[in-house]
Parts: sequence; C-alpha cells; structure tokens
Amino acid sequence: MTPDKLTRNNVVLLISLLITVLFYPMLSFQRVIIKDLIFTVIILSGIFSLHFSKKTKNILIVSGVLTIILTWLEIFIANDGVKFAAFFSFFCFNVFITVFMIRHVARYKNVTVTILINSINCYLLIGILGAVLLAMVEILQSYFLHMGSGAINLAGKTSQGFHDYLYFSFVTMTTLGYGDITPVSSLAKSITILIAVMGQLYLTMLVAMLVGKYLSRPEQD
Repeated sequence: MTPDKLTRNNVVLLISLLITVLFYPMLSFQRVIIKDLIFTVIILSGIFSLHFSKKTKNILIVSGVLTIILTWLEIFIANDGVKFAAFFSFFCFNVFITVFMIRHVARYKNVTVTILINSINCYLLIGILGAVLLAMVEILQSYFLHMGSGAINLAGKTSQGFHDYLYFSFVTMTTLGYGDITPVSSLAKSITILIAVMGQLYLTMLVAMLVGKYLSRPEQD
C-alpha cells in the first residue's frame, strides 16, 4: 500500500470517528441505522489503516465482515444476545486495531502527517471503545443478569442510549467530570476508572513519544 493510500484511509477513519463523536449524539431519529453505518465505515477503514501482513489482513477482513454482519443483524433481529455479540465483536476488532496503531506510532522514527492522524484516531477509538464497554455492561446487567439498576444514571433517570454512553465516555476520558452522568453499578464504576486511566495514560505516552521523535531527528541546516 502506497503512503498516499495509507494517509487517505486514515483520513477516512478520522472522519468517521469525528462524525461518531461530534454529530451522532445530536441525532434524534434512526440512531440504530446511522450507528451501524458509521461502525461499518470504521471497520472497513480500520482494516486498511496500517501496513498489515497478508495473514493478519486476511484475519482482519474475516473478523471485520463478521462484525459488520452482527452489527446490521441487530436491525432485523431485535434480540439482546445479537446486540451484545455485535458490540463485543466490534470491541475486540477495534482493540486489535488500536493496539497496532499505538505500536506503529511508537516504532515509526519520523513524525509524519499519517502518524499524527494515527495518534488522533487512537485517542478517538479509545473513547468509542469505552462507550461500547458501557453499552455491553448495560445489556449484561439489565437483560442477562436482570439487575434493577442500569450501567449509568442520567439526571436521575437510567439511560440506555449509546449516545449517552459515548458522551459519558469522552467526558470521563478527558477528566472533565461534569457530574450530570454517574456510574451506578460496581462494574460500571470499574469501567469508568479504566476509561479515565486509559485516556490520561495514552496522552502521556503520546506526548513523550512525539517529543522524543522530534528531538531525536537529524539536525538539518
């Protein structure tokens, strides 16, 4: 894959992630279809976002197609098991992509446009994966364990919308802590701590890596 195609694929991934973060919470209609469409773009662009080996890319394609099928199956089969499987598959797939992106940023010697886009994509993916984790906790508690309380509490009312999880994940990851949404169960509280730690740890590592690469570059007249 040429550097231009690699950059283009990462730009597509960045745009889809930004749409998810900035515009998805504003929507009030057909949220499920739009979420599935955005998730599909994230999966497809993630497969071609890095220089994977042929074997790894084939595994990603197969797992990506499976994730897309499970994601869209939720529209036709209103089943909590299918919804949980779709979220779990999406989470595992993008954790793999995120880890490879972080490794790619760490190993690359120069700070290029693609590396910067990779860095932003990783940060946004961590926030979205936090929202997916909270959505899985909600399904696990409410529908499988039949617990009375949900994962998070929004203004005194339990919420089950993915846009609320998305908002709460990024507010937690950036340590804003508005307090309008709070975790309810012990598992949700643990996930909240994980999101906050991962967000700050990633930013610390990213700044250290980028500054180190910049300072270690050969001096030019």
